[in-house]
Amino acid sequence: MKIGKDAAVFFRYNLAPQGQEVEFPGDEEPLLSYLHGQGQLVPGLEAALEGHEAGDRFAVSLSPDQAWGERDESLIEHIEREAFAGIKDLRPGKVIQVSGEDNKPTLARVVSLDNRTVVIDTNHPYAGVSLEFRVEVTAVRDATPEE
Repeated sequence: MKIGKDAAVFFRYNLAPQGQEVEFPGDEEPLLSYLHGQGQLVPGLEAALEGHEAGDRFAVSLSPDQAWGERDESLIEHIEREAFAGIKDLRPGKVIQVSGEDNKPTLARVVSLDNRTVVIDTNHPYAGVSLEFRVEVTAVRDATPEE
């Protein structure tokens, strides 16, 4: 069966920023599943999977607009340090949970901090980055009504 709208798809993948060496996934890589055509993957990867079937292995290079988008500088915020009083070991590079739009939890990376201010970035870590995916499709089947 070929991958098409509403197919249940199972696959393994490896990815790296474009230009870095990336191997095909092995059996130790996690097995992922999704319903094709439902927007559960980044757009470029879902489009690249279309028409493939179990056993197919392929590589695809995605530009930022096909993956997690361009970086959005408005997603970098300067917040008073006291708002982070309950977080231990606050340091640059640490990923923390903050309240995003509509008070929904979102992940942010601490960019920098001093005694008064913490700078956080809620861009996806791969925003603005071209990516190379190596994919192995392990199974494709019709989705069940529950899925």
